[in-house]
Amino acid sequence: MKLTKLLFIFSMIALLISCGEKNENLPAFANPDAPEYRALRFFDALYNEKNLSKAQQYSTAKLARILRSYGTVRGYTRYVINLQIDPGVKLKVDRSLNQVSTNKSNVTYVNILFDGIHNDSPVKDVRKVNFVRIDGEWLIDEIEDDPYMKSGI
Repeated sequence: MKLTKLLFIFSMIALLISCGEKNENLPAFANPDAPEYRALRFFDALYNEKNLSKAQQYSTAKLARILRSYGTVRGYTRYVINLQIDPGVKLKVDRSLNQVSTNKSNVTYVNILFDGIHNDSPVKDVRKVNFVRIDGEWLIDEIEDDPYMKSGI
């Protein structure tokens, strides 16, 4: 009986200790400190939750100021991102180029794939999200158009 209690106590202690570990070994999409996770949460806040203030949590001061200046999610997504999608958009990290490198520098980028509907028409698009590391935290600094579409015309 005492052995069972001791095993239970030690297993609970081990569980608590493992919960306090850093997020470094989590996959990027599940690690709240990773740029991939932050980009997905940013766009989820804009397109699915329609929550401008939540999106600002993942932004630099410059981008947060731009978000505030448009006043609404609809205004920002329409005029700045130039991508209108109805709520329910599916978001994925584009891993085709394996471009995310967070080890050495204080800048990186992530490509996000959008799959949704707008006015009953399918919408598939890509946006490049540029990050800067400020005080150890990855923040979105800028969002660019589809990096695969090169228009020299």
